[in-house]
Amino acid sequence: MKLDYIARETFTNLRRNVTLTIAAIMTVAVSLALFGSTLLLNQGVDNVSARWKDGITLIAFLKSDITDEQRDAIETFIDEHPEVERWRYVDREESHAEAMRLFDRNEAMKQRLEANPELVPDSYRLTPTADDVDLMASMGEELAAMPGVLQVTDERESVQTVVGVSEFAQRAMLVVGIGLLVAALLLILNAIRMAMYARRREIEVMKLVGATNWFIRVPFMLEGIVQGLIGAIFALGAVFALDRFMQRAAQHEDYRAIMEGFVATSGELWFTVVVVLVLGVVIGAAGSGWALSRFLKV
Repeated sequence: MKLDYIARETFTNLRRNVTLTIAAIMTVAVSLALFGSTLLLNQGVDNVSARWKDGITLIAFLKSDITDEQRDAIETFIDEHPEVERWRYVDREESHAEAMRLFDRNEAMKQRLEANPELVPDSYRLTPTADDVDLMASMGEELAAMPGVLQVTDERESVQTVVGVSEFAQRAMLVVGIGLLVAALLLILNAIRMAMYARRREIEVMKLVGATNWFIRVPFMLEGIVQGLIGAIFALGAVFALDRFMQRAAQHEDYRAIMEGFVATSGELWFTVVVVLVLGVVIGAAGSGWALSRFLKV
């Protein structure tokens, strides 16, 4: 089977059905853009929720010069406090590793962390017995007033709001994305079907002179794969745009505390890229394969 023949026939099929081809490519692009954005947001939600996954609602960061007596006093306060359900101590090494992961895409912050591994202080992470805002605020004030405590943060309400809105958006985008993927599949199927119908006489002659099934199939299958792949490449533009938006939001002073974790790591971004490209090829191959199985009588 000659490559020039395959390329020529594939291009001919795409050109003959230019309207359906454009429609299929755009539908694949939109659906995969939504799917890829959902995947990227999901990774961001996992990142920003990492430190809260055990139900942590208060974090007491410690001063670098804290004494053993001050540390003992803080632990005694936490142990004896009736509203503390559980707590754990996070040392500088674990805090540094967590910060390096969360700031994976922030080169300036990464350089500061690498230059000074003790930049992120160790901390106590507490889970109160009840999700009462006043209770957490009162406990936070008591901890903040103790010697050796640098800062107490309580971002549970804001984090839960952001995560809740993000999860709702993910579900909506996923439903719409899946619906559009099905539509793209059907458009590719119809494009292949139209191409085969337009060349039905030629296909009959090819079979009569001994052409194999795969000799006939390959150009049509490549047509679907090309449509899916081009659509996936367009979709990656939206994925990179979303990633860039998240990076800029994380650097904004007003949103930094919440949005820093939403920035996906380099590995997560390239994983999303691979998934989108593979899905584009699969959708194209599935649509063309379905059309061939139904309309190519061999």
